[in-house]
Amino acid sequence: MSDSTENATTAAATNRWRFGSRELDDVDREAVIARNWWGTLATAIDGQPYGVPVVYGYDGEHFYVASAGGRKVEVVEANPLVSLTIVEVSPDASGWSSVIALGCVDFVQDPSGYLKALKALRRQRGYTGTVGPKDALRMARARVMRILPAEITGRTKA
Repeated sequence: MSDSTENATTAAATNRWRFGSRELDDVDREAVIARNWWGTLATAIDGQPYGVPVVYGYDGEHFYVASAGGRKVEVVEANPLVSLTIVEVSPDASGWSSVIALGCVDFVQDPSGYLKALKALRRQRGYTGTVGPKDALRMARARVMRILPAEITGRTKA
């Protein structure tokens, strides 16, 4: 088999596997991120995968996840390399879009970082208005992860 025939065969098989999906451009990726606020945070510890649903905020540069603690925080502290997957499915389940951000987590330590994260988390869920004392107190008790994405990709099947 010639190289061009082999490449065409491989490309056809890949396209069938993707069920006719296409890559999302920057604008469409940003739209999927903006329309949603739930994702799956995945990492690995001791060779075992670990994924957990999370609420995220996005400020156009970083993703933020706040947690009261627990296994999610312990796993990320041990291995800060993560992926955040955001998926939306059309109401009739005929189409879908997904975005995957690969990156590294650092934990927010400073008050200005906490405020930036709180604003991103609130904005993601559609909350407008000022940040109140209850919000600030809740964030002060949380461990706040800032995901520094190295790559953000997306696919869709309309």
